Amino acid sequence: MPRDRVETGETLGHGAGHGVAEPRAASRAARRTLDTQSSVLPALLTLKQAAEYLAISYWTVRSWVDAGKLPAVRLPGDGRLVRVERAELERLIASSR
Repeated sequence: MPRDRVETGETLGHGAGHGVAEPRAASRAARRTLDTQSSVLPALLTLKQAAEYLAISYWTVRSWVDAGKLPAVRLPGDGRLVRVERAELERLIASSR
């Protein structure tokens, strides 16, 4: 298969909805999008936004929050709305260098 098809994130496989997309290209694009919008990113990010920013899985971010490795904020209500401060993500990145 030509390399350019994989790097564009084009679906590989048997047809619509049955292929495997290349995750690296998609995550790089998501990171670039969030980086270019950093001035408009809210101070509190959803777990999905945090995962996209770090170019990792939503489930990894969720497990870090559950384990206390990544501080999170529970918004008022039933406690299901969880947000991560953008500054905490920057601290996590800085501490891992």
